[in-house]
Amino acid sequence: FPTPPKQNLSFAVCFFQLYAKKIILQMIGFALVAWGTLLFLYSDLGLNSWGLFHQGLSLQTPLTFGQAAQAFGSLLIIISLFFRVIPGLGTILNMFFIGIFIDLFDSFAILYTPNSMILKLLMLLLGIVVMAYGMFFYLKENLGAGPKDGVMILLHRITNLDIGIVRTAMEVSAVIAGYLLGGDFGIGTIISAFTIGPALSIICKLHKYKPKETYQENVIDTFKRIAAANE
Repeated sequence: FPTPPKQNLSFAVCFFQLYAKKIILQMIGFALVAWGTLLFLYSDLGLNSWGLFHQGLSLQTPLTFGQAAQAFGSLLIIISLFFRVIPGLGTILNMFFIGIFIDLFDSFAILYTPNSMILKLLMLLLGIVVMAYGMFFYLKENLGAGPKDGVMILLHRITNLDIGIVRTAMEVSAVIAGYLLGGDFGIGTIISAFTIGPALSIICKLHKYKPKETYQENVIDTFKRIAAANE
């Protein structure tokens, strides 16, 4: 009979073989989203909607920007679980690592706000492209979307409203809450609201990735897949 240590090793080997590449690519995506967020921040033209909310939350609590993103992401995952929206491995990693990367990269102190309005706009536009590419990198691995997407699906089920209406309502709510909490609202906030989605759509088409036709794996699916490969 196989000993428990060998079984554990086999499970770990199966996990590595099936998911190592996917997780590495997701990490690249999370890092890009973090850099995109910081480019928004240092453009000084206003953060994107959820960045605005996380910044406002950090200003009203002892949390850092990244910790605020982690805390709110955790809350959204817990709320989703109560309504049987199961997160994926990528959902959990998203919640944890984007916040870590934001604080880590910001500690490098290599970004600063330029004096020229043209350079500020270029930094903002670069932030949009970098963030959209980051979203593409972690979505295309199909290990679960971000925590906010889980709540979006939940609200869509409860209200039966169009998914676009639900997403827009969430974005507007984030902007209002972030502004009331003292977040950095500006023209960049408005620009991002109308450009990040289309930028992501263009990137997905360039790389022939069709989000609507793919299934985002949850943690139960992941466990079953590893267990099946381990047999």
